Amino acid sequence: MILHSTHTGIEINDFACKIESIVILHGTCIMEIIILKDKTIIARKVKLYIVGDKDKIKQTRQYIRDTTEEQNKAMNQYISDLWNADRNNMTKEDRKELNKLYSRIPSSKKGSAYNPEIEFFKGLPMAAHLAFKVRQDYSNACKKGLLYGNISLPSYRKDNPLLVHIDWVRLRRTNPHHDFGLYHNYKTHEEFLDNLYSKRDPGIYIKFANDITFHLVFGSPHKSRELRTVFQKIFEEFYEVRGSSIEMKDGDIILNLSLSVPVEKIPLNEDTVVGVDLGEAIPACCALNTNEHIRQMIGDGDNFISKRTQIKEERRKLNRRLAYTAGGHGRKKKLKPMDRFKENERNFAKNYNHQVSKKVVEFAVNNRAKYINLEDLSGFGKDTKDKKKKKILSEWSYYQLQSFIKYKAERKGIEVRFVKPAYTSQRCSCCGEIGERDKREFRCINPKCKKYGEKVHADFNAARNIAMLTEFTRLEEK
Repeated sequence: MILHSTHTGIEINDFACKIESIVILHGTCIMEIIILKDKTIIARKVKLYIVGDKDKIKQTRQYIRDTTEEQNKAMNQYISDLWNADRNNMTKEDRKELNKLYSRIPSSKKGSAYNPEIEFFKGLPMAAHLAFKVRQDYSNACKKGLLYGNISLPSYRKDNPLLVHIDWVRLRRTNPHHDFGLYHNYKTHEEFLDNLYSKRDPGIYIKFANDITFHLVFGSPHKSRELRTVFQKIFEEFYEVRGSSIEMKDGDIILNLSLSVPVEKIPLNEDTVVGVDLGEAIPACCALNTNEHIRQMIGDGDNFISKRTQIKEERRKLNRRLAYTAGGHGRKKKLKPMDRFKENERNFAKNYNHQVSKKVVEFAVNNRAKYINLEDLSGFGKDTKDKKKKKILSEWSYYQLQSFIKYKAERKGIEVRFVKPAYTSQRCSCCGEIGERDKREFRCINPKCKKYGEKVHADFNAARNIAMLTEFTRLEEK
């Protein structure tokens, strides 16, 4: 595969592949990639505009709503039957047959388990696609304790996005169904790149099912440069488009574009492990298993909780003002400010977690660590005796942070593992004996330890303990 680029937005280090030969010319980079492997999945959101007159726009929006509704009916039926199969101790053979039946549309001659009234829209094959998604969601729910009553059975509602098969979003020139997918109308790749980075509308389209064409909306070239770089890599086939989804949010149509991207190859040391301790005063403290001094304190928990509390207080005040809002005409409009507050609160926490996770992974990369150990905090914080930890976990989406660390680390070739958090804060990281800890400091009370009587940072001590643990939980499979 020969790729040409007249822009410097792509760097060699971006690609986790074996490069047999690279020839760089002045002004043009020609790269011959022989083997691509070790890929990970990322997602990008892109706003879509329907190409056509008012009637076409109206018909398309209704088509998306109707298709999503039928999809959700099918998914709810399937996941309910999987739940009933477990409750009734269905045999492996019967379960296999059930999955086969749910991988076919109701009109299939081979038979289907779906209710005949559920309509799978012509031109948008979904049965096998959504069946895979349901099995995946059900499996994850079981790992979180569904069968033991720890969580409720997942359900698919109006806000569940419409699953889109890869054929409708992949590059048109690589599509076995040549008329569909992602494309532009430029004659040369150089012309496409010039317009991609200079024009507000770079002219990228998707030919979708049911004779629908979407126009991709990018906005300001300066503010959307990262997204434009992603699409450059898509059209140059560094990134591979996968099955994606479409959702309607606040009147807009959003494409959740799923991409398979090469993992960046960095020389990593198999013996080096980063331990990450989540705390109240310091959101994330990083330490190494191989070094008693190297550390990094990331974030300020007091500022985070203060800002989050401020947003919640403003939301409570607004909620009190809206307490007597009557139903009927205009109610939805009056409640919009409340929805904006909820969205702002989620975005603040999400952006904060992105910043913290980025720095954690950078610490691992700088120290060439092959592994990152995180605490398995599932179910943690429910103990009413540990009020401080319960507070920080309720104020801060730790699971989201761990997810961000995991996917960002995977893109660098770093493996994330989860360990049991028991006694990581009470044990001495030097001798392993239980010591004394207050809010900020830890002191070893073992006379035989070289750290005896020495006061060390409590979070750093815990992070080192996490880094040195070798008993892992199964949380990393989620």
